[in-house]
Amino acid sequence: MPIRPATWADLSAISSLCAGSFQDDELFGEMMHPLRKEYPVDFEQYFVRRNRVNWWDYTHVWYVATTTDIVDGKEQEVVAGIAEWELQGTVSTKLAWWDPRNSLKPTMSLLNRLSLFCFPNRAANPDPLKRDPFYASFPFFHHHWQGERANSVYLDLLAVHPKYQGRGLAKELVQWGLDKADAAGVCASVIASESGYGLYKRMGFTTEVGRCTEGEGNPLGELKSGAILFKDYKKGSDKSNNTNEEDKN
Repeated sequence: MPIRPATWADLSAISSLCAGSFQDDELFGEMMHPLRKEYPVDFEQYFVRRNRVNWWDYTHVWYVATTTDIVDGKEQEVVAGIAEWELQGTVSTKLAWWDPRNSLKPTMSLLNRLSLFCFPNRAANPDPLKRDPFYASFPFFHHHWQGERANSVYLDLLAVHPKYQGRGLAKELVQWGLDKADAAGVCASVIASESGYGLYKRMGFTTEVGRCTEGEGNPLGELKSGAILFKDYKKGSDKSNNTNEEDKN
């Protein structure tokens, strides 16, 4: 299936795909949104808000896998998979301080807060630390991205719609980031889910440095997943040959 850069017009489909793919995920689903099945629209709206903020962060790069399918009786292109990569350190895309686009992410964050005030997320965990654990958990594991590893192509999000799994889409979406890292001469990194762990290992993320769940008081501590994996840059290294498997980060 074709892999291409995502567009703003894809964001609605991307958010819907995320909601469908992460229903049984222990982080986005079980921990952060225990009432997602009672309030599926609220669960999807979480991804709408998350994704439109990250879209305007110019260190993030989005790719989608597309296919043709019958929708409402007509054949059309559909988004079947998505990968969101964060370019860290020397490989990041940065805007000049005076560029007006710098205001877009904080503006979108403000709109999200207003939206949540008017329409609270009923699917979310009532515990604030479990509803949004990322900032509170970050100090427990960010030290792994130091030295040469501070320059990294980091896989922030990977999802393939259940209907299109088993076609090698996850592998293709991950390979883009590996190629980007090799071209830039930096490592690739990911925090793996249980379902994604095997795929990442086969694709060359062979250096496991710890888990994002470690540390007393870490709000992610109850998760079973969270292995921090690196594919360190090696000059002249070959691309990985792997069998097809569909997973989500």
